[in-house]
Amino acid sequence: MSENKSFSYIADTLRPERRKTIQVRVGKALIGGGAPILVQSMTTTKPKDVEETVRQTLALAKAGCGLVRITVPTLADALALENVVAKIREAGCDIPLSADIHFQPKAAFEALKWVEKVRINPGNFVDSGIATLDNQTEESFEAGCKKVREAFVPFLQEAKRLNRAIRIGVNHGSLSARMLFRYGDTVEGMVESALEYLQICEEENFDQVVVSLKASNPKIAVQAYRMLVGKLLEKNMKPYPLHVGVTEAGEGEDGRLKSAVGIGSLLLDGLGDTIRVSLTEDPVAEVPVAASLIQETQPRALEVETKTSFSKDPYSYVRRESLEILLAGLKIGATQPVSVGLSVPLVDGNRKAEFVLPVDDSSVLWLKDEADLAAFLSGSKEIEENKAICYMGALPVVSYRALAGMLLKANKKNPLLLYIEKGDGEAFKMRKAAQLGSLLLDGIGDAVYAEAGESPKESLSLVYDILQAAGIRRSKTEFISCPGCGRTLYDIRSVLGEIKSRLGHLQDVSIAVMGCIVNGPGEMSGADFGYVGGAPGHISLYEGLEPVKKNIPQEQALDELVQLLKEKGRWQDAPTSN
Repeated sequence: MSENKSFSYIADTLRPERRKTIQVRVGKALIGGGAPILVQSMTTTKPKDVEETVRQTLALAKAGCGLVRITVPTLADALALENVVAKIREAGCDIPLSADIHFQPKAAFEALKWVEKVRINPGNFVDSGIATLDNQTEESFEAGCKKVREAFVPFLQEAKRLNRAIRIGVNHGSLSARMLFRYGDTVEGMVESALEYLQICEEENFDQVVVSLKASNPKIAVQAYRMLVGKLLEKNMKPYPLHVGVTEAGEGEDGRLKSAVGIGSLLLDGLGDTIRVSLTEDPVAEVPVAASLIQETQPRALEVETKTSFSKDPYSYVRRESLEILLAGLKIGATQPVSVGLSVPLVDGNRKAEFVLPVDDSSVLWLKDEADLAAFLSGSKEIEENKAICYMGALPVVSYRALAGMLLKANKKNPLLLYIEKGDGEAFKMRKAAQLGSLLLDGIGDAVYAEAGESPKESLSLVYDILQAAGIRRSKTEFISCPGCGRTLYDIRSVLGEIKSRLGHLQDVSIAVMGCIVNGPGEMSGADFGYVGGAPGHISLYEGLEPVKKNIPQEQALDELVQLLKEKGRWQDAPTSN
């Protein structure tokens, strides 16, 4: 692991603290500047559906949401915001409102009149997020910069006049062709897309700005937020607050764990001033999950002394270099997949405890608490290279970072076992997903070892699900699905249920279920196949990023997806129960 010294997102990786930002006011809400992390969510309606938009907004406010975002797909919807806002305020609700804009600068100007915050997407505010690369040149790139300024400056001036906040909301799935031409489909492209607009904000002396850089892949999201923070420091720009989220996380426990990995990894390092957990469920269900995640991921400093530090390139994924050793009959470390261990033997379908260890097995150097860790970091414990090291105490993220740094300094390559203690409940699972996810995304961990509690099956499932959520190892069908909004062209929750019921038995296949094409094709870049709303009542099927069957009537689309899987050799019949 080499250190990237050109810029850094955090002062000390072993002693994280909440990032200091400027403060943005959104109606009665404060974002950044030391204010508590704000929970937000989004209605699944168009503003033209006034009654349902009002109902969902009031329900979210009652659930404890601090800000509600509403999709505004057309100018007519922007005009309808006047009535929506009036009815919400007449109901005695003063929750701040944000309008979500894609492709429609005129709608963005109209929305400024009625809501406290407007989100614009740099990928399509001026540029087209779905344009081809064929006609892009350096000259057209520079011409595009000029067009952005011409369109964005009047918008900022109007926001300033009306005392509104804005969000510059970059999505990995909708980078403009101009940015893709210069930077490719990269984290750097996401960051530069945001910086182009932020630079104009600075030149216009407008700082009521929140920034987001979302992706459906937690690795990409975490790297993008880190890089933006580093670039802002490098360029001596203002420390704008961050809206943190993972798009298309899915639903149920898988959606919660994936959100915990991406959002929680950032919160543990002090990055994030407002968050949204995007679930393909009723929007109200997102609020307690987000609140719990904030509670479980407060940044904490290492509490033992060490003269070493942890450093690596924070903007790419590289697995920590380790030796291959034999652990309970299984090869771990080096190029072996991140393995799964349990304190009891268990096989559950295609998932199994690949190695079994009691917690005092002599083949592992067990660091059972902070005292053991302190002794190890001080150099008073001998390091036997043929042993794996497992830390079982508090603050696992900074503690394992310290271990990795100490081993690197000592030129030792012992495999590291990430540990999950006995526990249950949603808060416990979210906490472990955030902690282990943070380490896994930084390439730390050659195996994950769980001490089985009353339900060994649940412990085993949690390990595998965290590995899958972090994009480290897939062990079941992966479903990537958006939460739905006013642009969604079908009932995504019910369709997702049908697709999971029909395809959930498949192994090592990822299926993206997207409501529309705004972010859909781009955000499912990691998926093998995609089911995307293309027009009302019609679905387009994708293999990777390529549309292979367009505008299929929705009632035929699932059968067509099954047929596509068969054609590509990815279908398996569901196992029969005896």
